[in-house]
Amino acid sequence: MLLTIFSVAAAGQGEPSEGNNRVSSEGRELGTVCVLPNPAEPPTRVSPGGQYDPATLTVRIDKREPIHWPHKQTVRIEDLLLNERHLVALTSDGKQIQSVWFRFSDHENLNVCLSFDGYGGIYVGDDQKNRWCKCK
Repeated sequence: MLLTIFSVAAAGQGEPSEGNNRVSSEGRELGTVCVLPNPAEPPTRVSPGGQYDPATLTVRIDKREPIHWPHKQTVRIEDLLLNERHLVALTSDGKQIQSVWFRFSDHENLNVCLSFDGYGGIYVGDDQKNRWCKCK
């Protein structure tokens, strides 16, 4: 299995910004993952192990139900605990194709974006440091 991650961690980064945090009923802070749209057409370039069918591509975070990777609009996955490590797993045609772990503490913001292509793999970034991350 090909494991690819792109995450920008700034030297000397501080705590995630406080502006948009949510709190669970147990008083635990929560973050959001935005899954950015992926083209509905099959990719023309893929790296080894990166073959996938956009029609069957799903993303699953931790033990939550998988969702189909969006093709037109960003999908928000909310209420993820800030202090835990989270597993992102991609499946296509019933087979897991890639996975990556991330922590909100590795980012400057509580809004983290996921992007995917068969060539570069899974990209994880926050909307403070990455122009491609539009998590609203």
